[in-house]
Amino acid sequence: MEIVLPGLMIAIAALFRGVTGFGFALLAALGLSSLMAPQDATSIILLIDLVLTGLILRKFDRHMVDWRATAILLGFGLIGGISGPYVAAMLSDDSARIATNIAIAIAALVAMMHRPPQWMGHVVVGAVLALVVGGMMAGFAVGGPLAAAWLLAGGTEGARVRNTLAIYFGFVDVLGFATRAGAGMLPDGFLGMALPLLAIAVIAYFPGEMIYRKMSMILWRRVCAISLVLIAIVGAMQTILIML
Repeated sequence: MEIVLPGLMIAIAALFRGVTGFGFALLAALGLSSLMAPQDATSIILLIDLVLTGLILRKFDRHMVDWRATAILLGFGLIGGISGPYVAAMLSDDSARIATNIAIAIAALVAMMHRPPQWMGHVVVGAVLALVVGGMMAGFAVGGPLAAAWLLAGGTEGARVRNTLAIYFGFVDVLGFATRAGAGMLPDGFLGMALPLLAIAVIAYFPGEMIYRKMSMILWRRVCAISLVLIAIVGAMQTILIML
């Protein structure tokens, strides 16, 4: 059971990432945070998310990236990506779980918008979100949908959203994981825990990608919205139970 339940959570999250291009860390954090210490879960999620990002970018096309948005995301995400693990390390396990679930609820509620408000696409908003999301992802492995909402509000569409997010997520994942490794924050026996789950994630990712390629953009948005509503509800319920 030590591998079955986490493996199931990782498989569902990887399938979702294959379909949407984001959301693996969001969904995996929600599942794993109740099965293991949040710091252990975050380290595993960052490693797997980095590999899945590589799968998305394996057919990289520079014309399918919003480079202006990418520069903003990477420039300000650098600060959050390095500081996030240290902020998370200062919290107790219960506090980290509550912070994670609150971040999940906020990210899910924003991302489920059919069309984010136009003001949300402003450069200043993007810079703030890049910093905050970078910290959230590196520290708690959640928050990616906030960056997706900013891109959509700014007019980035379709595959350009998917590829731009992949570059940003990969960048933050590298920063977060490297910071944890360098500061000795990785749990004992990390590779023994992470590698089986990584294999499960890679296997589950490809069916999701096949589904994505057959979906219309309208259907893709609806699937994302409905899924994120459910994630937000589960996250809110989990937070309430922890606080009781």
